[in-house]
Amino acid sequence: MESWNEQLSTKILESEFSIKEISDKTKIPTKFIEAIEKADFKNLPAEIFAKSQIERLFKFLGIDPSEALKDYEEFLSPPKLSSEDEPLADTKFNFHNLLDNLNLPSVSNTYLKYGGILFISIILLVLMFAITDDDETDSTENKEKLNVLESLEIENQNLSISSSEEEILNENSIKKELSSNDKIIDDLSPKDLMRKIEIVIDGESWVVVFDKNERLLYELMQTGSYELSGISPLRFKIGYAPATNLYIDNQKISFSKAIKGATNYAHFLVNEANKVESIRD
Repeated sequence: MESWNEQLSTKILESEFSIKEISDKTKIPTKFIEAIEKADFKNLPAEIFAKSQIERLFKFLGIDPSEALKDYEEFLSPPKLSSEDEPLADTKFNFHNLLDNLNLPSVSNTYLKYGGILFISIILLVLMFAITDDDETDSTENKEKLNVLESLEIENQNLSISSSEEEILNENSIKKELSSNDKIIDDLSPKDLMRKIEIVIDGESWVVVFDKNERLLYELMQTGSYELSGISPLRFKIGYAPATNLYIDNQKISFSKAIKGATNYAHFLVNEANKVESIRD
């Protein structure tokens, strides 16, 4: 059975269209069509755009894109890492292995075997008592530190300030509060007012919207009318500009100067005055 990219190559040949003609009809750049055909996913654009282009190309050629999308998802998935918390098999202490090791051909005396086990048990007990002594030492040191801190707190409580010093401290506190309030008021500028955004899509396109803080507001890829809001300046990425109309605060935005040639892709900013500034990718 042919793989999905072999089927894709066959369908492209059967269509009698060149890669350039398929690109013109699907609005997919030729380099991305070639990358999809070779399953060269690393040369595709961002995930949301790559999936849309795979589905559009396969739909144009009449092929089921599910296998291609499955391989693309596997390409995006990070490799599974083994848990650091799980102990390695060869590092586990096994008491049965210890007994097996003691059962050597040269050791035939039962007392000698169990004497070895007793010797190892004594060593383990000594280590346990050593650890307990360290814990008791740490506990004693912590108690001494706590006693020192308590004595310092008592000395601090005995210290007092004059009435004039207290007035100065209160004045400084009030000034800090006023300064903090002034800063909050200064930060509230008209630029931070919410803008009403309406996007109308009349055909196949995709739109991605970011606000002033580069927060993703919305992403969509289907026909319809959508309303959202965000803080200016607003950044837009539009896959097929002729199918998209944009309104901000009920004013239609013209972004024709931001369209990148024959690809009909647009990437631009809209500032507080609804002026459009093109962005180069």
